[in-house]
Amino acid sequence: MQTSSNILIDMAPGTLALIAVVCVLLVMLCASVMRYRRLRLSSDEDRDNNRELIENLSEGIYRSTLDGRQLRANRALVQLNGYSSLSEMLSGVTDIAMEWYVDPARREEFRRLLHRDGSVVDFISEIYRHKTRERIWITESARIVRDKRTGKPMFYEGSVREITETVKRLKLEEHYKKLINQIPGGLFQYKRDTSGKFTITYLSRGFHRLTGIPEDQPLSDVKMFTRLIAEEDRESYDNSLRECFRTHTGWDHEFRIRTVDGVEKWVRATAEPERVADGVIWHGYTSDISIRKRQEIEIRQLAYFDPLTRLPNRRMLLDRLALTLPKCRAHGRRGALLFIDLDNFKTLNDTQGHDVGDAYLVQVAKRLKSCVRADDLVARIGGDEFVVVIEDAGVDEATASARAITIAGQVLTELGSVFEVGAIQHQASASVGVVLYDGTEARVDEILKRADIAMYKAKGAGRNAMAIFDPAAMLRESERYAMLTDLRAALVQDQFQLHFQPQMDRAGRVCGAEALVRWYHPEKGIIAPDQFIPLAEQSGLINELGKLVLAKGIAALCEWQADAAMSDIRLSINVSVKSFGSADFLPHIEGLIGGIDPTKLTLEFTEHVMADNHADTACRMHRLKRLGVSFSLDDFGTGYSSLACLRQLPFDEVKIDGSFVADIETKESDRALVRTILAMAETLGLVAVAEHVENERQEAFLKSFGCDLYQGYLYSPAVPAPAFLELARKTNGAFRTIDAGEQRQSA
Repeated sequence: MQTSSNILIDMAPGTLALIAVVCVLLVMLCASVMRYRRLRLSSDEDRDNNRELIENLSEGIYRSTLDGRQLRANRALVQLNGYSSLSEMLSGVTDIAMEWYVDPARREEFRRLLHRDGSVVDFISEIYRHKTRERIWITESARIVRDKRTGKPMFYEGSVREITETVKRLKLEEHYKKLINQIPGGLFQYKRDTSGKFTITYLSRGFHRLTGIPEDQPLSDVKMFTRLIAEEDRESYDNSLRECFRTHTGWDHEFRIRTVDGVEKWVRATAEPERVADGVIWHGYTSDISIRKRQEIEIRQLAYFDPLTRLPNRRMLLDRLALTLPKCRAHGRRGALLFIDLDNFKTLNDTQGHDVGDAYLVQVAKRLKSCVRADDLVARIGGDEFVVVIEDAGVDEATASARAITIAGQVLTELGSVFEVGAIQHQASASVGVVLYDGTEARVDEILKRADIAMYKAKGAGRNAMAIFDPAAMLRESERYAMLTDLRAALVQDQFQLHFQPQMDRAGRVCGAEALVRWYHPEKGIIAPDQFIPLAEQSGLINELGKLVLAKGIAALCEWQADAAMSDIRLSINVSVKSFGSADFLPHIEGLIGGIDPTKLTLEFTEHVMADNHADTACRMHRLKRLGVSFSLDDFGTGYSSLACLRQLPFDEVKIDGSFVADIETKESDRALVRTILAMAETLGLVAVAEHVENERQEAFLKSFGCDLYQGYLYSPAVPAPAFLELARKTNGAFRTIDAGEQRQSA
């Protein structure tokens, strides 16, 4: 028996070769099978990995039939449409064009491009989030997948990415860009790196419009804006920037520029800093504030300057003094203030018209400025009141006084020269009050008050003069202020009573009385009217006081008319021209005289009645005359307007001023004047009353000249109502007794 090895040995060589080949083939087959298995496993793994990759992409991936029916979608696309699973989404979508696209035509456009080009890239559409119907924006890309052998289209697949926030941002950017281009100012950004180098990073179109800098000018030219800044504002501009860089705070500065076109503008630049790694970026805005600046200048002119003379006004004067006082105090210097009041300006204004008065004031302002240095101040603080402030008058009181007096003299000389105002020549004068100050004064207005007191002293001395403030005058002014306070209280508490001075006829009967008010002060006793009437006029209380006097006087007249023995007595009441011209005067007096016989009432005016509107005054007087009220012109003969008063206004009576009566015994000129007045009164049919008759010789002269009525101490001073009634009854009673006796004798 042969062994296997022997058999192999005995085989032919060809058989062995065949076996070897078969073995090799078997080995190769096994290797191929193993490789195929490994490749298949790898392919399955890659497919699973790809599927997992697609499933976990944040971008939506889908596959659809050629007619648009979706076959597959990854998780991102399912979630984009508001669904929780693919099956839910596929079952929910039936018509992609109508259900998905806000504008269905976009779907058709997408398919047209896809079939035309085989692919679509970044096709933007607004769609609905299918389940929630929320409107969102997407960008979609897709391609047609074809059979590799036949090239026939099988389906298409693509990707969807939501870009809602991007679209919103782009729209917002577009919106902001439109707004930025419309705002009147310009936006800018500039950067300052750690080395201190500046770089302009952004300029809006409005910035170029504002400055005139061409839009194509390179931003690298950092000096293109600073070259436009006005030379006088450049230092403050640089300082403001340095301060902001130093403190790292917001920048806000106003300055002037001259644009590329040569137009001067006021601009305001504001910016806020933002720290970055390599420096600071400033985000800012520049606006044209030229209109506001012009308005501020105009407002400042209105607030601080007199519109007529262009001089500083009272407000600016006080502000300037508030700055001057500390300087005087700090440097040991003295200043001086001149308070200037134009004499008789009201007469010029009333007789020649306000246009002439205004032209005169303008000339006064120019003359005053010519009297002082450029750094001194000339201000107009009232209608005819001016102030000159000499800020540095000297180191001591003597030097300051000398300088102030010198300038005051120049002022009087300038204002005393003839003014040519239009077609007229006006000879003027002024009263000047002077006060010195050294900066220790507590209040600014105190200085002005002292100068005002000095000015009134100059005016009281005869005008066209100067006076230096006297501290004693301040005491008098304090007393005046205290009296004014008491006067206000007296009106509230009714501390006033009427005294009555009788008016006598030629036979010696009491035919009337003048009501004269007396103030019964609780501490000072009886105060005469010459002490408080001027104060009431200056303080604006005269109207209230006049109403009180009228009410009391007419009430007394009403009582007299109820008494048979007093019913024929007339009553004269002084009325302020200001009160008579007030809107409520006529209704007030018409209400008061309703219960009396108004023919027994006379209202007395001074010649100042000519200062008001003549036509209006006459109209008011005629209205009361129709009710029976009479009018008397007091202090006749003391003013140039007396004849005009009698000619233009409906007076019934004239009262000869007492100063003429006082010297009628010794001065022929006064006797001649009184005779003239009485003759004129007789010619005009007016009753003539002589005031301040103090002796029988004066009375005799007046009777011989034909005077009608008499009033004065010869008969009685003004006395309270009971004393007057007693005097009238006693005097007139004696006449009634005589008359009765004469009637019995004749019978």
